[in-house]
Formats: sequence, C-alpha cells, structure tokens
Amino acid sequence: MPRPMQRSEDPEAAFHARIGAENLGALWVGRRGLDLTRPGTPARPAVWRFDDVRPRLMEAGALVSAENAFRRVLVLQNPGFGGAMRATQTLYAGIQLVLPGEIAPCHRHSQTAIRFVIEGSGALTTVDGAATAMRPGDMVVTPQWTWHDHRNEGGEPAIWLDILDTPLIDALDTVFRETHRETLQPLTRAEGDMRPAFNRRAASARDALDRLARETRPDPCLGWRHRCDDPGPTMAAFLQRLPRGFDGAPRRASDGAVYCVVEGAGATETGDGTLEWAARDVFVVPGWCRHRHLADNGAVLFSVSDLALQERLGLWREQRWEGGES
Repeated sequence: MPRPMQRSEDPEAAFHARIGAENLGALWVGRRGLDLTRPGTPARPAVWRFDDVRPRLMEAGALVSAENAFRRVLVLQNPGFGGAMRATQTLYAGIQLVLPGEIAPCHRHSQTAIRFVIEGSGALTTVDGAATAMRPGDMVVTPQWTWHDHRNEGGEPAIWLDILDTPLIDALDTVFRETHRETLQPLTRAEGDMRPAFNRRAASARDALDRLARETRPDPCLGWRHRCDDPGPTMAAFLQRLPRGFDGAPRRASDGAVYCVVEGAGATETGDGTLEWAARDVFVVPGWCRHRHLADNGAVLFSVSDLALQERLGLWREQRWEGGES
C-alpha cells in the first residue's frame, strides 16, 4: 500500500519557531499591519462632570478617613485604557478630598505632582518643611522626591485635582516611594524658602493672563494661553482664556492634556464627538487628537500636559487648520 505524501513544512514558519525558542523575533513580522506614521495612543477624549463626581467623593468621605486611605482620591480613568489609572498616555489624574480636621499623611515619591484647588480654603500642603495655604485656583506643586502632607484646618471640605506623571515614571520603571516616620512633617522653613516657588497663586496667574489679553490678539485655536512656570522637567501647566463667542480653529498636538474648567462653560469638538463642560469639570484631550474649543459666553481653563518633556526631547509637534481647510 503506497505511503501518504508528507506535507512539506513551511520554511518561514519553521524559521520563526526556531528563533522564538532562542528569544529572538523578526521586526518585519512584529511591525506588520501597524501604522507607524502617527501616534497610536488608545486614550480617548473624555469628560468628568464635577457635579457627578462630588457626591461620590462625599460618599467616600463617609466610608474611609483620609489617614486610613493614605490619599482619598477618585481616579479619573480614561475609558480607552480599560480601567487603568491613567488619564492620558503619560498622565494620571484624580480628585482628592480632605475633610475638616483630617490629615493626609506625609510621604514622598519619584513622581512630580500638581494640585489644582477646586473647592475649600482651609487646607494646607507642606513640602519639605514649608507650608502653604491652598485656595481655589491655586496650583500647588510637589516636586519629585519631596516630603509632602496635606491637612484641612478649615470648616469645609477641601477638594483638588491631582495630576501626576505616574504612567511615564511607571514606563521608566523608576517608581520609588517612602513614608515619613511622622504623620505630619515638622515645619522647618518659610514658604518663600522653597525654590522654585511651589504655589502658583491664582491671582498671579490671572494677572498674567489679563495682561496677555490686553496686549495681544487671541490665538485662533487657543484664545489667550499663559504658560505657568514649568512645575518640573516632565509637565507644563497653562491658564487659558477663551473670549466670548469663541469659535476655535481645529488643531492637534502631540502632548495629551488634562483640563479643569475654572469658570464659564463651553464645548470641545473632537473626531469622537463633543465634550460639553462647565465650571469645575475635568476633561481630557489625548495627544494628536484633532479638536477645537467653543465658548459662547467665554471661559477660563487650567491645563497640564507632558509638553515640557516632549520639548526637551525634541519630539513635540503641532498641526493647525486655521484657514478652514479640512
């Protein structure tokens, strides 16, 4: 009886099987089908409405103390990351609550943190022995590896937006954290001794923005945008005014941004739909996402992105559609 014919083994498949066993892989296979001409973050445009988040924060306040939670924060999870604690490709964002009389214990870590105060005027943050009052509209910075704690000496809840470069530091595998031996660190210096200053007061930033609006015409895509002193090597922070009747031209840039609405209301149109926002809401525009801002009655926005790092590395790009072209 004749023997059945043997099917010859696919030489390419055999090659890949052999090199795989040797911890090797073929670049031409791994890159097949991928679009390498543009960024490919899974992050999506998203908005979190403060009037929806605040009741959940207060529920959390009744469930766990700030000290037991270490940080009582509701994380703003971008829907494109499947529940991961990130708002953009490189930024984490969350909303923190410290109730009257509470303490968020002292620690330090390798991430840089920015706090933008949304509500309450009785809280203080201490950074490396210097304390600063936290008032709505202030931007308080805790540079990487600085001791910091928070306490609320007022009579009302203190709520602020936390933005950290955690996903970036995670990607570099350089996350370090240490807990202070004391819940509150001792005060050893005056606020002005911290260099650079770690509290950018709301009034100072607004003055700079007002001066910009008096002296220049609004940018067709951005309105008036004041760049605050960079809070560190990885992030940039901005205060931005959209004038009344603003109908912004589309743009996109490689830095993904987290926005907090300081005042006013409006919308941001993206390819995935329209984000409608009002005062104290938080929204995200991912990197290289075409978008435009609209504000019938004007608005003021605070934002943080990874622009500072991209500039240092020579990677930042921007594209604009100011002439109505598609």
